[in-house]
Amino acid sequence: MLATASLGGLWIVRAVAPGKLPLRWHLLLGASLGIGALSLLVLGFGLIGWLNARLWYGVLSAAGIMGLVRLATLLRPDDKTAGESAGSWRWLWLTAVPFAVLAALAAAVPPGLLWAQEGGGYDVLEYHLQMPREYFEAGRISYAPHNVYANFPANAEMLYLLCMVLRGDAIQAAGTAQMVNVGLAALVVATGWLIGRERSPRAGVVTGVVTAGIGWLIYLSGVAYVENAMLFFGLMAAAVLVRAYENDGQGSIRWTFMAGLLAGLAAGCKYTGAVLVVVPLAILAAGLPGLSLKRRIAGLSAYAFAAALAVCPWLIKNAAMTGNPVFPLLGSVFPSCPDGWGESEYRHFAACHLPGPEERSPGSRLGLLWRHVLADPDQRIGLPLMLLALAGLASWEKRGLTIVFALVLAVQLLMWMFGTHLYARFAVPLLIPLIVLTSNVGRPGRWVLATVVAGMALNVFFTGRLYAAHLYADGRKLPVEGLPELFLHGKVRGYEFYEAVNTLPADARVLLVGEARAFYFRRAVDYRVVFNRNPFVEAVRSASSEAEVIAWLRRRGFTHVLVNWREIARLRRSRYGFADEITQDLFDQLGQAGLTPAQTITDLLDGRPYAELYRL
Repeated sequence: MLATASLGGLWIVRAVAPGKLPLRWHLLLGASLGIGALSLLVLGFGLIGWLNARLWYGVLSAAGIMGLVRLATLLRPDDKTAGESAGSWRWLWLTAVPFAVLAALAAAVPPGLLWAQEGGGYDVLEYHLQMPREYFEAGRISYAPHNVYANFPANAEMLYLLCMVLRGDAIQAAGTAQMVNVGLAALVVATGWLIGRERSPRAGVVTGVVTAGIGWLIYLSGVAYVENAMLFFGLMAAAVLVRAYENDGQGSIRWTFMAGLLAGLAAGCKYTGAVLVVVPLAILAAGLPGLSLKRRIAGLSAYAFAAALAVCPWLIKNAAMTGNPVFPLLGSVFPSCPDGWGESEYRHFAACHLPGPEERSPGSRLGLLWRHVLADPDQRIGLPLMLLALAGLASWEKRGLTIVFALVLAVQLLMWMFGTHLYARFAVPLLIPLIVLTSNVGRPGRWVLATVVAGMALNVFFTGRLYAAHLYADGRKLPVEGLPELFLHGKVRGYEFYEAVNTLPADARVLLVGEARAFYFRRAVDYRVVFNRNPFVEAVRSASSEAEVIAWLRRRGFTHVLVNWREIARLRRSRYGFADEITQDLFDQLGQAGLTPAQTITDLLDGRPYAELYRL
């Protein structure tokens, strides 16, 4: 899938790239623009209901065949250029092998087990994979009144949706989707090499190898999140601008336009891409050397237009479905009340996605920057990248470019501290200027070699320790790779409720109360994420008797109700909260009106009950 999209992207490169480029640039620009175009094509076809496997096998085959034709013209002998070799430094690539192995192993773990800091991939089961699954099963992309996260830009999730279409089974495609993240991580590494290769083959090896050792790439390969895609598009945008800078801005309009497309694709993966990728890189687009003020303004305008062009399909989708192009953000600027949403939901969502009251002072924000980024206990940025980026920052070679990327990094730090809710993962775009600065160490010598080798060994230790902490118990490896059945049959602690629902009759319809991780259910379920308006809660509030609530359930065709009391308690302890009306007393009273306990769900390890399945 990634290969055929990349091959097809070679034709986009031909249309937008300035002048003659080395083959490596054609290949990586083809990959970035082709994969981005594929995501948007899935969005467009999904909106009109064209999610047929045969159609998509045909689309990918056509893209691959056309791309091979284009590749054949790029491989003609008279177009090849000879250059210096990296020599024995190529052996450094062997230090990246453990990271490739760990990335593939992490991606083979079924979603929901990795990582503890992510609540076991809570968001993956709630929307990153759940919403593509709903689109796949419905045969089209549509508005979801029960899941506000469906309205986030979703370039990465469109690739997951295509995996489901091609595999024909959403749950079995989850592993494929995570392997897509491994492929995107590999492309990030290739882009790091590309940036360094502009300096010299040896610098390319150093930058590529150090990029491969970034713990975040392995971490993000183990969850079907969006950061690997956002990082790939954003780093390619930076690479394009670096090449324009190195060429004194020649062909600046085409370079900045192409960089804007890539930055816009990064923003199309996640809203934070706008403030952490598009805005900071605009500094570089405006600062290309050797240009008049008029040319600078024209280049920046081309960058901004292209970025808006690349992200606008998501804005148009939201505007059409909700009335707000950046739903659910900026509710005061774009007031809208689509189904399942209103003013109180806007306020609740906004309040919960700000830093906590104790985190809002500048001192607290700086402390979080230290704990989450610089002193990260898992060292997911890694010492070699930080040391070599610092050395690149101190280098007097390419001083103008160094100053610009130092400014990009400073803007990103401010944006992370004051424009996000300070999660460690949201700092991943900081890797973009750090990788570029790493390529700026000049002609690498022995101290660079020693730093890379020692640093990669240190990174293996931290990344391997993180992996082992999740997948080893009492010194023994847990045999979980490629086994989503563990979840389907309730063999994972905290997810025992899946078996209770999956063993119900095929025509059972279940209402979930307090639970939104719906991905592994094989029966029809109705859920609401905590931010959306909950019809069941509203029915309880408006009912004059328990019999009215039972009648409401029956009118909607529910046969069972699953209540996760432990999850409700967790939400109430957090700033998210949960409706006060939902209590054990309420369900005891509903039991007298026709809602009878069918099964108590207990913890696999300690045997404590934490959820209840009721039958109408």
